[in-house]
Amino acid sequence: MNIAIVERAPARVACLRYTGPFGEPLGRFWRATVSPWLAERDLMDCPRYGRCVDDPTKTPPERCRYDACVELPPGLVVPDADESTIAGGRHAVLPFRGTAAEVGAAWTAFFNDTVAQGLTRDTARPLLEHYPRGATYDHRTGEFACELCMPV
Repeated sequence: MNIAIVERAPARVACLRYTGPFGEPLGRFWRATVSPWLAERDLMDCPRYGRCVDDPTKTPPERCRYDACVELPPGLVVPDADESTIAGGRHAVLPFRGTAAEVGAAWTAFFNDTVAQGLTRDTARPLLEHYPRGATYDHRTGEFACELCMPV
């Protein structure tokens, strides 16, 4: 795996909360709720994050929480979303390209490889999917690109 260790800066974000199973239902949340919300506020070109609030291996699928977040430009306040800060610090980062149905297996392989490399996850900070400015999404196939980010 092509894992990099990077120092991420903190980011001020606006978040929409999703509760339920990860995978394709979460992909539908991004397409049906988050993307139109971003477009209405002219935030589509801003970096985005998926913040895993709960560990899906320890939390029942119907109770898993996930925050779809967008990095806010300085001075912008979005009153109809929760504002938060994505924690900065050292992260193991793995590029991902695939569908919502495939991202779970990528996370599992990422966990296994980081353990094999002797890296320890910092459980005080959440796992992230980072969608940088210009991240791609293919409406036809459902394939997207992001960075899987594990705090270490």
